[in-house]
Amino acid sequence: MNETQQLKFKEKLGYGFGDFASSMFWKMFSVYLMIFYTDVFGISAAAVGTMFLVTRIWDTANDPIMGIVADRTNTRWGKFRPYLLWGQYPLL
Repeated sequence: MNETQQLKFKEKLGYGFGDFASSMFWKMFSVYLMIFYTDVFGISAAAVGTMFLVTRIWDTANDPIMGIVADRTNTRWGKFRPYLLWGQYPLL
């Protein structure tokens, strides 16, 4: 039996509040990062704002593409685990 269940409003609200808390943490981090770049590094506010805009545009394009790639991945470890295991090495 392959039935899908609809989420209740309270469940949606609960997930929304959890995401809201996570989002607020990262928004506060971004606000501090803007002040840090302008006051400590001495980068102009326009340059920092442009840098943030470019990274968000890149993220907007890259996330769906990576989601498609991950959804089409079928390995013996699953869909996402190979990217979590081996994706760390370029970042070291």
